[in-house]
Amino acid sequence: MAETTTVRVARATRDHLNKISAERGETVDATIQRGLDLLDREQWRRTAELDAWAAGQDVEDQAELRAAMADLAGE
Repeated sequence: MAETTTVRVARATRDHLNKISAERGETVDATIQRGLDLLDREQWRRTAELDAWAAGQDVEDQAELRAAMADLAGE
């Protein structure tokens, strides 16, 4: 079995984790891992969204994107 530790959380948080885990038929650890994975993906998505917005504001990036799109379209 993997090494474990204790994390102090409010009883309501513990109860909520236990409820979700039971509903999903998985361990509390698996539920926490799933939540962390979702948070990681959300952060990645937000960063990509901000990068895309910034690129859309940059004239040189816009020109590079147009050129790449034209190349892909065979123009």
